[in-house]
Amino acid sequence: MMSYGFIEQFYSLAREKGVIFIRYDLENKPQVKLEGGRLKVQAIEPALCEQITLEPDLLVLSSAIVPREQEKLAQILDLEFTEDGFFKEANVKFRPVDFLRDGIFLCGLAHSPRSIGETLAQAQAAGQRASSILLREKLYSGRMVSEVNERRCVGCEICVSVCPFGARVKDEEGGIVVVREALCQGCGACAVACPSGAATIRGFSDTQIFSMMDVAV
Repeated sequence: MMSYGFIEQFYSLAREKGVIFIRYDLENKPQVKLEGGRLKVQAIEPALCEQITLEPDLLVLSSAIVPREQEKLAQILDLEFTEDGFFKEANVKFRPVDFLRDGIFLCGLAHSPRSIGETLAQAQAAGQRASSILLREKLYSGRMVSEVNERRCVGCEICVSVCPFGARVKDEEGGIVVVREALCQGCGACAVACPSGAATIRGFSDTQIFSMMDVAV
């Protein structure tokens, strides 16, 4: 059994005090019975590969932490869930309190089951990230953003559907797709999906890429 971070010391201390930990899998969960006024807990011991029976004086069950149903909020803000049903961060190492959509942050049990100390630290990080945006007079987008060749764009909206940041919308009057540069992260999904070649990443057009390849070769 392994514990993450500094929680390992609590596991080691419990073992020193004589606490015995028994693992189980989902196919063979422990069974609790009451026989003759006595509690009996039956479980498969993985090391022995046999069923053992315990007669405890007290049975304490830890409360589970399950995610709330937030599908409506996720649809409004275009957010993703983990396989366990909690909100998913942009990057577990480099952007642990950010979503893929800029300007939206998460912390605490919205992210995952965590201790009070972890929740407070994550809340402070999310607050600092939000403050770094609110304290600026102006926001500048990066140079690597998508752009549209209006002469080639046919308004099929394929690039709109594949953009994970909601940075592309169709101009109904002009009949073409336009880019909201403040939201664009330059991922290149639109350039890959565009069937007419109208979507490109600024500074990375086909001509520029081929030129770089020629120099490299």
